[in-house]
Amino acid sequence: MQLYHLFHFDRSLKIRWLAAELDITLDVIQLNARQGEHRQEAFKAINPYSLIPTLVTDDGQTLFEAGAISLYLCRLHGTELINEVDPEFMQWLFYFSSSLDQLSGGIIGLKVLGECEKVRAKLEAKIPSKLAAMEAHLINKDYWYQDKFSLLDIFAWQNLAYLRNDKQLQNYPNLNRYIEKIATRPHLAQLGADKLLNPS
Repeated sequence: MQLYHLFHFDRSLKIRWLAAELDITLDVIQLNARQGEHRQEAFKAINPYSLIPTLVTDDGQTLFEAGAISLYLCRLHGTELINEVDPEFMQWLFYFSSSLDQLSGGIIGLKVLGECEKVRAKLEAKIPSKLAAMEAHLINKDYWYQDKFSLLDIFAWQNLAYLRNDKQLQNYPNLNRYIEKIATRPHLAQLGADKLLNPS
């Protein structure tokens, strides 16, 4: 299977980490963001929406959106990491891949692509209430769901790591404890988790 991405710590990180957890080998193809390769005709022939990450399966099917790709991989090789029949599980998966991702992805995007005061102000106004609720959720918990590692921890971790990278987690001890524990997972550590959590 081929996975297309732009940056080491873009949304494809979730897919590369999940694949490693599931012992799935991916042919990872990095497109040149500065040259806009993901918007050029060669890639648009694969994914006309020009979205990253994009997965091309062994049977030639093209999938995009990290949530959809993750569910596909888990259905193939890691059903123990998902619980699609539980509305609570699916609620959190959609929350991390949409509502929270818009905030954390927006924040990290400002750092990568350039600051905009108005955009940052709008994003930062929404962050504290989300973090306070998540801080409370993790009281006496090591994992997000049913006290075991799941796909939700992969999605939650990257969102929170983006926010910690921007120094948004300074007053949230449970969130920091959680992401530091998850960061010790060998496959994530091999992908350079520490560089995202503790930028120089």
